[in-house]
Amino acid sequence: SEDDLTPQHLPIFLLQSSKKKVHLSNWGTVASGWNRTTQYEDLIQLSHQNQALPNIDKSKKRPIIIMHCGPKSGSTTLRKACKVELEQSCGIISKKGSSNPYAYMNSEKFYPMVRSCNNTHHFCAKNITMPIDIPAFDDIHFIHMFPFRNYDEWAKSALKQQFDRGGSVGCAKTEHLFFERNCHNSNMEIDFRKYSKTDLAMYKEYVVRRVNEKNEDHSIVLYHHRELDESLTFLSEVYDIPRLKGSDGHGKSFRPEGTCDHKLLKKFHECFSWQLTGLV
Repeated sequence: SEDDLTPQHLPIFLLQSSKKKVHLSNWGTVASGWNRTTQYEDLIQLSHQNQALPNIDKSKKRPIIIMHCGPKSGSTTLRKACKVELEQSCGIISKKGSSNPYAYMNSEKFYPMVRSCNNTHHFCAKNITMPIDIPAFDDIHFIHMFPFRNYDEWAKSALKQQFDRGGSVGCAKTEHLFFERNCHNSNMEIDFRKYSKTDLAMYKEYVVRRVNEKNEDHSIVLYHHRELDESLTFLSEVYDIPRLKGSDGHGKSFRPEGTCDHKLLKKFHECFSWQLTGLV
């Protein structure tokens, strides 16, 4: 109908948690302003300053925070924290030996878990979808948290991770994909599909459709990846919910010296980065 929400007008809240500030924009503005050199401050400048997070009537809806995780933006810390949270609040034990919480990348299992875990306030997921055939959540207000990290900085860190994990062998594997296999996607951290703008661009389509067709409540919140703990603490205060224990951890604070040859980073940008401004 004419009153339907469009993707361009989907509200995006931007947190500045260290200053306890919230700014409001929409996907159209954020998407067109988010390129390789964009810093978080730039997106804040494009927003309506000093707004408030959505008000949630807790007698009707429970606030559920979904952390949409991606590599090189706090996901190691979040996965650990979410595993413990699921175990303590819902009795769900994650797969032995896995660093991922239950249903982390499995949309089919993720939403039934959210529905059944009544005392859990935080969930972690990576690259999940939210198909329209999942029954409506009438008693939940979803708060979807996406980390912002400058794109070029993120790509550099993601490439370094290939070196950190596998040294010259890790770099050679990546080189094979980008050069010999002609811009083939890596399934490791240096994967354009896992950058938060790419993930948000995909997920927002599901949100808009479910808001329009199922009348659900969804709010999209961006935060600077270095303010993960402050952002979650801020949300806990605003919505009076327990904080996520362990969100103040530092998953990969010690990293060895060195990285892959610069030509790999150059090739990554040639192969994939032109798509960034096309994500609208």
